[in-house]
Amino acid sequence: MILAALQFEAVERSWLWIGAAVAAMILTFVIYRGIYMRTERRFTWVLMALRAAGLLALLLALAKPTWTTHDELVDAGRVAIIVDDSLSMSLDSRYAKARAAVARLREDLEAKHGQQQVEVDVFDIAGERIEDALPEQPRTERTDLVHSVSSAIAQLRSKLLVGVIVISDGVDNTGRQDISELADGAAPIYCVGFAPTDDAGAFDLELVDVKTIDRVMVNNSTQVTVTVAKHAGPQVEATITIKRGADTPVAQQTITLPEGDSKQQVRLTFAPAEAGSFVYTATVQSEAGEKRLANNARHFPLQVDGDAIGVLYLEGFLRYEYKYLRRRLENDPDLHLISVIRRANPKRPGATVGKLVITPEVLRNIDLVILGDMEANYLAPREYEALVNWVNGSLATDDTDAGSEANNDNAHSLLVLGGYQSFGPEGFRATKLADILPVVFSPNQAQAEDPFILELTDAGSRSPIFQITGDRVKDLSMWRTSPHLLGSNLIQRAKAGAEVLAVNPNIQIGNTPAPVIVTGRYGSGQVMVIAADTTWRWTRLTRVVGTSDTLYSRFWSQTVRWLTGRELNDERSAISVSTDRPDYEVGREVAIRVVRQASADTSTPGDITVQVIDETGTATPIQMHASSAEPDVSLGSFYPSAGGRYEVHAALANETGPIANRTAEFIVYGSELELADTGTNEALLQTIAQRSGGVYVDINDIDQLSNSIERQERRISRVHRKEFWNSPILFLFFLATVTVEWILRRKNHLV
Repeated sequence: MILAALQFEAVERSWLWIGAAVAAMILTFVIYRGIYMRTERRFTWVLMALRAAGLLALLLALAKPTWTTHDELVDAGRVAIIVDDSLSMSLDSRYAKARAAVARLREDLEAKHGQQQVEVDVFDIAGERIEDALPEQPRTERTDLVHSVSSAIAQLRSKLLVGVIVISDGVDNTGRQDISELADGAAPIYCVGFAPTDDAGAFDLELVDVKTIDRVMVNNSTQVTVTVAKHAGPQVEATITIKRGADTPVAQQTITLPEGDSKQQVRLTFAPAEAGSFVYTATVQSEAGEKRLANNARHFPLQVDGDAIGVLYLEGFLRYEYKYLRRRLENDPDLHLISVIRRANPKRPGATVGKLVITPEVLRNIDLVILGDMEANYLAPREYEALVNWVNGSLATDDTDAGSEANNDNAHSLLVLGGYQSFGPEGFRATKLADILPVVFSPNQAQAEDPFILELTDAGSRSPIFQITGDRVKDLSMWRTSPHLLGSNLIQRAKAGAEVLAVNPNIQIGNTPAPVIVTGRYGSGQVMVIAADTTWRWTRLTRVVGTSDTLYSRFWSQTVRWLTGRELNDERSAISVSTDRPDYEVGREVAIRVVRQASADTSTPGDITVQVIDETGTATPIQMHASSAEPDVSLGSFYPSAGGRYEVHAALANETGPIANRTAEFIVYGSELELADTGTNEALLQTIAQRSGGVYVDINDIDQLSNSIERQERRISRVHRKEFWNSPILFLFFLATVTVEWILRRKNHLV
């Protein structure tokens, strides 16, 4: 309702104001009539009108005319509904019943026509207001009923609170015994609970142990051994399930557990269809109710490798080239490296005789063989023969008939590294490898000891092996300023059909620079020779001065991929993400590590963004930091506040868009208090309702509750004032009329 009126605030005795106004007008008329009689000029009446207007404005200002409006607001009563969304509500469909109860209560309370209006606010068990829909699943790991009610009341303290409704199973795991503080609340508390169930048997199922391998290839079967125990109770059927998060189970099996105590091992098999670092969950469930559910699940990590490049690296001597190259290959997430090094002194009797390393069975899963520095008799003749046949594509294995060609889908490649022995007089020149290598050995078996900077040929500058930034001119400049290599093996020449990619410009052989990196084909395979053994300087020297060793990492990663026919810009090789452990406790640090193939243009290498996503879909950005010693490695930390399954999403992008994305998973173990006991605490809710002046009802009788809440409303009257007397226009009008009248009177000599 709105009421409006014009009133004069300074007018208390109207007869006095009217008399004063009449007296002022009569006096003004008498004065100006005298002036007119004396001067007989009609202009006198104009002056009188101006003076009268000024006096009228002054009178209005003194009377204080004010336009006032009155309106009335109705503040509806508020009802706070607190919904228990803790883990214990997931049992016996309690949470589903609670969600349905909230919908019915809200409809009944807000749609009562003919009665005073009621508005409803919904809160979760943590005391946070829920603006949208309730969560689909209960996930809170701790229940504190006193805090929930107190927090909701505090947020509505400026409203007319007529009642608080708590829908809960009463499982308060704070250990609090005294709830008297709720008795003095601002409104009565109405509790909605769940009657105790009698079907929660005395028996208990426990998932004791889970055993599996740590790594498996994608689409390859892996076996998981699950140990299940039953304590007491009758014979039951239990279902063991393995799944990833909320996904469809990947394996499932139903077993029968006999009466009394028993233990049984179950083997389940599944084949991961996606590569990555994942955490799977094994659970055991039974349709017969059990008392305790907290021990019914176990998590286990599983690293699922994609179609990795199999690399076999054989080295005859402990040297820097082996140390740094092996480290580089091990850090490449797309490589599966097998490295073998001789640690015994090769000059001692029997040091070169041992078990065969290169066999058809071993080579069957290998894409690239790297031979380091070694003398010829480091490998047996049968190993050389198997290696040559493998490169050629005619290797016979146990799966093929001897002498027939194997069906090889992937390219088989051989890489021979420089060394004093491998290119020396007792090296590979006297083996079958000499026939397939793309170079002709130098007759004097000499070594060029002087340092040199690797120089790319035209073919090398076009090769993807040496591409760093994508800018050919910039790449050539980087290679010209790369650290010196400490000498190389002298090669007489490249064979016909071979391609020289890089040379030693300081050494001339036949009026041409000495070849250093030469590649060629043999059968269906690729063969490469690198006649230098100090490429490790491209990484060690740059790290010493605190700069990136991108040149080294890119060269070797791209060399391996080019030799094996893999896509050099494969997204999987651009970035990898991992955590230091697969599982954590609430509040403990989760160390996140992101490794990338950094661009050589360090000013714009691309930005790494990392976020951790919990089971509710909430994303938390993670601040990542990289050190100058390891610019391609970014580290960050995350501290989980609740249990559950988390995903780490890492992305690498530049100004043109995303470059790569990778995901890892980890598990956070929360409190088991919520699921330690599957019962309800009806007595606690009844006590809270009784002491606060409310009532308790069972969830099945929720429709009775809306009639128990007293509806109230609060009316607030507001006055809006518009003061015309306090207007600058009125004051200026008064000054103008009086001033103009005085000036005109003086000018016409009517004073």
